[in-house]
Amino acid sequence: MTETGPIRVYLLDDHEVVRQGLRFLLEAAGDIEVVGESGSAEDATHRIPALRPHVAVLDARLPDGSGIEVCRSVRAVDPSINALILTSYDDDEALFAAIMAGAAGYVLKEIKASDLISAVRHVAGGHS
Repeated sequence: MTETGPIRVYLLDDHEVVRQGLRFLLEAAGDIEVVGESGSAEDATHRIPALRPHVAVLDARLPDGSGIEVCRSVRAVDPSINALILTSYDDDEALFAAIMAGAAGYVLKEIKASDLISAVRHVAGGHS
């Protein structure tokens, strides 16, 4: 929870079943609300600033770009939106690129559910 209510989260992943699973998992925590989602970098780049989530959970690799590019674009418009990069790939170059783009966190999709919820809460609180 934030001072003004639940933690607002946006989900970006090109796999619908992953987005649905993330939505179910995060909203079951009780203090997190998913305010939007998309499967493409282009859509997310436009929708995230309009929805103003506290945290954007961004898939690193997408058919039309990357979550890292989305992070850079969104934070250029609104630096108050925190990004958490979620990826299947343990890649040092991508980690460095995510940090340079302003991401507050970088986690692998093999993360435990409770650890992902903690990461979202941590990032929403302004921490890396």
